[in-house]
Amino acid sequence: MQFVLQKYEQIFKHLDQDNKGFIDMDQLFYAVTHILKIDMDKTTLEVMMNLTDDNNDGVTQENEFCHFIYICENADFKDTKSILFYAADDDYSGTIDKFELLKIIKKLHINMNENDVFNMVKALADNDDQSLSYNMFLQVMDNLIKVHSKKPELEIVQNEPSSPSGSNVVKKSKVNHIVRLKNQSISFI
Repeated sequence: MQFVLQKYEQIFKHLDQDNKGFIDMDQLFYAVTHILKIDMDKTTLEVMMNLTDDNNDGVTQENEFCHFIYICENADFKDTKSILFYAADDDYSGTIDKFELLKIIKKLHINMNENDVFNMVKALADNDDQSLSYNMFLQVMDNLIKVHSKKPELEIVQNEPSSPSGSNVVKKSKVNHIVRLKNQSISFI
């Protein structure tokens, strides 16, 4: 993994030619689509950028860039929970510890206190290091989404083809194509 991180860091340094210590969304889009040859639209890129923007400054620092590319190279873009898993996996370990789960829950604006999250991980951990495996994380997210999808902060919806009137119809669904956070649609199609 260290060699791969060095490759990501080199790409970042190439993009950050003015040595500001960050790149903007256009530079990130260029890196993803032209250098790494990943097929991604700007909407998906913006959503993933928000998931990895640890300091919420709207630009991407080197560590955030490395995490972004880690998600791109590992996640199944057709599965929202897969993207969330790799977005939560800050240390690239392939498992989610209690701090990583707390962080992604906060990013999703799910209202859970720290003790509840830590106790949930303690009860559900399926690894010797008290972390959640990929499959356990998916189950946790399924349950959290079920519980919190009735609230306006988080719901899973599926885009339906345009109706005859021309408006785009969106319906609640178990298909995880869009996560709606605080009335902002986040698309992973």
